[in-house]
Amino acid sequence: MLRIAFALLSLANAWWDHGHMMVAEIARQQLTSEQLTHINEILKDFSIDYPAASDVVTAAVWPDLIKCSGSFCHTEVIDNMHIFDSWHFNGRPYNPENMKLPAGSNNWQNNPSALYTMTSGFISLGSSNSRFTHNFFIRWLLHVVGDVHQPLHSCDGYFDNDRLGHFPFSDLGGNRIPIESPCANNLHAYWDSAGCSYVVNWSPQIDAVRKQLTANATALVAKYPKTSPAFAGRYVEDELHDCWNALLAGRAATVKPFDVCKQVFFSWSNDTFNNGVERAYTGITRESPIPDDYAAWVKEFSEQQFVLAGYRLGGLLQLVASRSVMSSPGAPHPPGQWTLAAKLFAILSLLLAVLVAMLLRSVLKLRRNLVEVSLVEGIDPHV
Repeated sequence: MLRIAFALLSLANAWWDHGHMMVAEIARQQLTSEQLTHINEILKDFSIDYPAASDVVTAAVWPDLIKCSGSFCHTEVIDNMHIFDSWHFNGRPYNPENMKLPAGSNNWQNNPSALYTMTSGFISLGSSNSRFTHNFFIRWLLHVVGDVHQPLHSCDGYFDNDRLGHFPFSDLGGNRIPIESPCANNLHAYWDSAGCSYVVNWSPQIDAVRKQLTANATALVAKYPKTSPAFAGRYVEDELHDCWNALLAGRAATVKPFDVCKQVFFSWSNDTFNNGVERAYTGITRESPIPDDYAAWVKEFSEQQFVLAGYRLGGLLQLVASRSVMSSPGAPHPPGQWTLAAKLFAILSLLLAVLVAMLLRSVLKLRRNLVEVSLVEGIDPHV
């Protein structure tokens, strides 16, 4: 059995381990025991290769684990899989100086993007009967829903000034803006750590971390209930229901599941952009220490985003589990009146999911073989 351990993740990852597991823990608390058990049973299918990243909370870091590279990964085999890197980001231009943008910059909603990943993944969970597809896309949604609530994963900044720098081709969500802080050397990484406030990483000794996560998440949920003024006009209960019903029932040709679902996920991305991006770039200067008032706001806003993401993710998982609880991923899909266009789209989506699943399955098989050969021959699999 492989033993998977994480240290500090790449600076391009959103919310470090602590933040991603906080979001997932808050979502977990929204589920019934039946819903939680079913989803965890699906996630366990990857437990041979990822034994400690195969439940609702720990699987939230899996999409970062598979792209991890370097000695800090602490895995027996470093996956170093970057084919999915673009799934973590929405590169929506933030262009306060009205600079001329590179061609294609405004096409950020298209594939690949976090928005497209959420939409396609959710549709796959409502239409596919493949257990592998369910496992794969539940893991991605556990992660990417958290990603899109981090402001600097929801934008690419374009600047031409001395305070932030000169970025005619984007700052890559703050990755190119150096700052001075105890935990990070660029603005993006500073936000990933929620202002150096959530820096606990995953470890094989998960029980102690899990207790801390549960306590922290419970405290934040109590501080920011769904009716909190911080979420006024932002959080909408059951907002995915129309999307889910359109997906299951097919509906009329004018109501396409992809479009209905995309509207909801776009609203989440847009909410983060509107409430966090402008201020994230205000009050800081490149290559300078973070001001105290800015640091306090980053921590406060990040905690609010953890909770908001957890509530939204919890509602999403409730829907996924409700279909799965009624009929397992291997059972026939409930009947519905699908239009020809909806059928064609579903077929194309499933073909994409199958191709991705086949690719990942092949990589996992090679991964196991490499470990087995290394153990037999005494070869270091990292070399």
